[in-house]
Amino acid sequence: MSPVASPYLYAGCAVACMAWGILVLSTGRGVRAWPAAAACVITAFWAASVALSPHAPFAGAAGGLEVARACSWLGVLLILGNRVTARDGRALLRRFAIASGVAATLAAITLVPQIAAALTWPSVGSPVVLTRLFLVLMIVIVAENLYRNADDATRWHVVLPCVTLGGLAAFDLVLYAHAAISGDVSDSLLDARAVLTALVSPLLAVAAVRDRRWRRNPPVSRQVVFHGATLLIAGSFLLAVGAIGEALRHLGADWTRAAEISLWAGAAIVMVVAVTARSLRSRLRRTIVDHFFMARFDYRAEWLRCVTTLSEPDSPASTRAIRALADPVDSPAGVLLLRDAGEPEFTWAGSWNRPAEGISLSAEAPVVARLRGGEEVAELQPGDLPELEASFGAVWIAVPLLHHREGLLGIVLLAPPRAALALDNEVLDLLKSLGREVTMFLAERRSAERLSEQQHLHDHAQRFAFVAHDVKTVASQLTMLLANAEHHIHDPDFQRDMLLTVRASAKRINTLIARLRQPDAAAATTAPGIDALQRIKTMVNGQPHPVRIFGEDAPLPSVVMTTEAFDAAFRHLFNNAVEASPLGKVVEIRCRSGQRRLTIDIVDHGAGMTPEFIRDALFRPLETRKPNGTGVGAWQARELLRRAGGDVTVLSRPGHGTTMRLTLPIAGAPAEAPPQPEAALQ
Repeated sequence: MSPVASPYLYAGCAVACMAWGILVLSTGRGVRAWPAAAACVITAFWAASVALSPHAPFAGAAGGLEVARACSWLGVLLILGNRVTARDGRALLRRFAIASGVAATLAAITLVPQIAAALTWPSVGSPVVLTRLFLVLMIVIVAENLYRNADDATRWHVVLPCVTLGGLAAFDLVLYAHAAISGDVSDSLLDARAVLTALVSPLLAVAAVRDRRWRRNPPVSRQVVFHGATLLIAGSFLLAVGAIGEALRHLGADWTRAAEISLWAGAAIVMVVAVTARSLRSRLRRTIVDHFFMARFDYRAEWLRCVTTLSEPDSPASTRAIRALADPVDSPAGVLLLRDAGEPEFTWAGSWNRPAEGISLSAEAPVVARLRGGEEVAELQPGDLPELEASFGAVWIAVPLLHHREGLLGIVLLAPPRAALALDNEVLDLLKSLGREVTMFLAERRSAERLSEQQHLHDHAQRFAFVAHDVKTVASQLTMLLANAEHHIHDPDFQRDMLLTVRASAKRINTLIARLRQPDAAAATTAPGIDALQRIKTMVNGQPHPVRIFGEDAPLPSVVMTTEAFDAAFRHLFNNAVEASPLGKVVEIRCRSGQRRLTIDIVDHGAGMTPEFIRDALFRPLETRKPNGTGVGAWQARELLRRAGGDVTVLSRPGHGTTMRLTLPIAGAPAEAPPQPEAALQ
């Protein structure tokens, strides 16, 4: 009767050995890791071949890989012995290597069916069993001699490989001896060999970690090691489930089929729960790090994770700040307390995963005193923060956010981690470094918010200044109207002009009120094209000062600007030109069109301006040299033009007058970058 191996047990054994082989290969030893890794991988292939051909575990590919497996074990022991034994011991190992080579050659020869049949002696037994019995006997002898000849300093490094490989070889020795004596292979021993191989194979990886020359941080990602260990544990779990299922199948009772189905269904549920349970994953990761890595943290990965977390655009800033400190220590929740400038109390600024609204800490709180006293990270005990614990739950540590100018900017309180974590110097240094980064992030964000508020207030102040200047202009017009009314109130033409002026002033004031409600920039972005030449003619019509317009004969394109903004900007600059011109001197307005821009020159023949005045005072808000001026007109005109995509350039010299050159984008023209603001001198 031919032996039958359990495919489930050998499949689980293959998964376990392959995972340990990958783990050994990732220890960063280079060529030194190849023998142990190769032994695990070859053993995995052997187990997989038996799982695929359970009715012929000693023939074909399974038989060949079994011989290769034994040779790989011998290779690991001989290479290790060459490293740790003295010269006399190495000579003995060479003799063992020769004998083992002979045994391996004989075992390989018997894989050929014709040769095995020719060498079969009924009185002695199958040559397949005998040659493999000789081969595993050599493994046991080599393991025993390696352990016995190692000195006390090196024995600690060879004990696990000798026990692991020697123990597996000893079990195979029992298996083959039983087969040689009884003439049949025991199915129970055959299945037990798969279970034993899977259970003791981790000892080889542990031996790799214990060897001082192997103890290095793996060059591969810690995630690779973590997932490899997860795969190994899953394979071991499935191996155990397969063993239990095999035992149930051999009972032969009626209920065993239902029990086996229930066992596999329960195993599937356990696997899903284990994979999705973050606390279990955290404990596994912590165990792997503590036993296989010199450093507890991968600082490059932690730094990149911190930067990525703080730069996430979809999360609130408080949540990002908490997670940047909570994720490295695997804390599931946290709360952020911040102190406003000039305020001693720390108030709630945000929480993550647990509610904690309305919580605050006074400056006299013991936790605050500890952090201000120089403690880098304060470990909290139950009852230290009763109000917070009532709504938030248990609090583990308090991480200070120390700023170089503002002092203790805030505090991040973290919940206990999913897996126990000792607060050693490595953890404290990491939290301190990440705390500095979080502090700078929050401080810069607070500065940006203050700057935004100041910019908002500046925009409001600018609009009020513009409106006040325009109201002053309307008030001047109404004052002049009242002065003339004393002499011409009974003139029907004056009455008609007065009515038009009052109506226009009322419309102007309503427009100014509307401007207070809506910024000019918003209106400028949706401004339709206007006829600038027509607006100029309307504004200079009836002007007592002589004005001459050049370029009105040729049609001019429309410009992109609101009517109110264009009128305000042109009126300010035109009135300044009229005031600067001597009595009787013509103010010239020259219009010309380019491909993308319309240029309007307002030319006066006044005293002109110095370069220093143009640079330092002309466009400075609230600065003026006029007796009744406000220092807003020129500044407002330039701002309105720039908001529309245009600009104003000053061409002036003392004693030669001034030219205010307005440039505005033409409606429908290709977009271009606005010109750089400048004040050119001529």
